[in-house]
Amino acid sequence: MIAQLTLLCFLSLCLQGAGSCYREGAMYQFRAAGENFSFLCLYHLPETWKIFCRDDCEGENVLIKTQADSAQSGRFSSEYQHQQQLVVSISPLTKSDSGTYHCGTGASVSAASFTQFQLRVTDAVLHKSNGPQQKLVSAEVGGSVSVACSFALSGGTKYFCRGDCGGSALVQTAGESAHSGRYSIQYERKSSAEGVLLVTITELSQSDSGRYRCQQDGPRTAFIDFDIAVTPAVQPSTSRPETTQASSHQPAQIQSGVTKPQVPLSHYVPVIVGVTLAAMVVLVSAALLVSCRRRSLRVAVKPESRGSSSGSNSERTTNDTSTPKGFYQNLSPATRDQNQIYCTLEN
Repeated sequence: MIAQLTLLCFLSLCLQGAGSCYREGAMYQFRAAGENFSFLCLYHLPETWKIFCRDDCEGENVLIKTQADSAQSGRFSSEYQHQQQLVVSISPLTKSDSGTYHCGTGASVSAASFTQFQLRVTDAVLHKSNGPQQKLVSAEVGGSVSVACSFALSGGTKYFCRGDCGGSALVQTAGESAHSGRYSIQYERKSSAEGVLLVTITELSQSDSGRYRCQQDGPRTAFIDFDIAVTPAVQPSTSRPETTQASSHQPAQIQSGVTKPQVPLSHYVPVIVGVTLAAMVVLVSAALLVSCRRRSLRVAVKPESRGSSSGSNSERTTNDTSTPKGFYQNLSPATRDQNQIYCTLEN
């Protein structure tokens, strides 16, 4: 009965508001990158729309808007349970998921009853324990690393140290936040009995590898130790797949340090075949022409007996004049070459 009266009071306050009603659930949710995250939004009536959104809940920031009891869009999902509970999830988390989120139900986004929570995604979330913690956090050169250290709520001084805080701290504050160069510290209230000390290092180098400590003073000093291992950044291999693909399909010619793709030999096959056929046609035509020319010359030119003197030639000419078919004329009467050529001259 008391729970129902509380719910009715809450709903009346929402109706008196400016269209949207934000409840304070857990103020901050700290999770590590790569984990699966779920959040329970309580006391939301089964309205037309179930909504899960972030920041201003406009445009692409509306992650889920559905009339069904369950829905999923990429890494985001929602499930409405009949106990007036809406469970929203993100799987897996990335550091870019840090932000302000809203989940609830309503006739529209602008008229919905929302529960609001803050999500902080870090490289690691560490809790105070009685035994020693050997938590190793990995990061790359040039990047950043952030670790959330969870303690009991305290108003004392907070420290971020390298080593055991026996000497000077990298950064410290009695307030909520502070920074010094590449180091920063921020204190967030997670609940009425728990607070989180968020420590961050930016522009990492390999010399940043080592043991670190989160510490806070209070009725009792509490601290959490962890190790950071900074490894060389992995260079993106964007050009290698292209080179491999090019080498598997076509050779590459390198001139003056620049790789130029070469056209595959198969591209020239039609040209080579065409040129070869054309050359064969030309050669065959030339051979036929020469053969016909020689045959016509053999028919027109008939070799005769070779004369030895001009007298005999004249005598033969005299004798041949009586022949009606034709006569023979010495084409080179001044020579005595035995290989003289005679031609038949038709009347």
